[in-house]
Amino acid sequence: VHVNGSAVQNGQEIRYGDLIETGADSFCEIIIGEKNVLRVGKDSSFRYKVSPGDNTLELEKGWLGGITRQKFTREGNYRIVTPTVTAGVRGTSYCIKVESGNSTYFCTCNGRIDLEGVDGKIRDSVQSAHHAARRFKTDEKGGVVIEDNPGLLYHDDAALEKLAGVIGETMNWEHV
Repeated sequence: VHVNGSAVQNGQEIRYGDLIETGADSFCEIIIGEKNVLRVGKDSSFRYKVSPGDNTLELEKGWLGGITRQKFTREGNYRIVTPTVTAGVRGTSYCIKVESGNSTYFCTCNGRIDLEGVDGKIRDSVQSAHHAARRFKTDEKGGVVIEDNPGLLYHDDAALEKLAGVIGETMNWEHV
């Protein structure tokens, strides 16, 4: 795991604009406050841009899972930007996989997330107590096409429950 090109130290603080990159056999967990955790999966490139004026997480490639239970931005929400979709997040659990430069898998694992294709034309609000996935793809003209229900890919309940345990939380698969 590297932050801004340098090997990361366990417990290292992440700052605005930091670029986190993981290799083929590595991952990184980022704890924000006491009740929020992000997991950057293997072969990923992720930029942390949270400050009083900007609430953005950028997943350029790879995999990101998150569980947010506590407000950590002034506005109470944040955006996740990928090459094909932007998500508006507020207290929820999710899994994202940038499959390629023109395809992103996004699962609202537990909660509600507003999704918008990079073309600004495709919008979707997804609410789920137990996984609802979408795939956003750009076509040859730069438009975005959404695929409903591509299935449960790249993650499972056990992985999310383990991630929730990092912050002393449990998953309630019965309620949004």
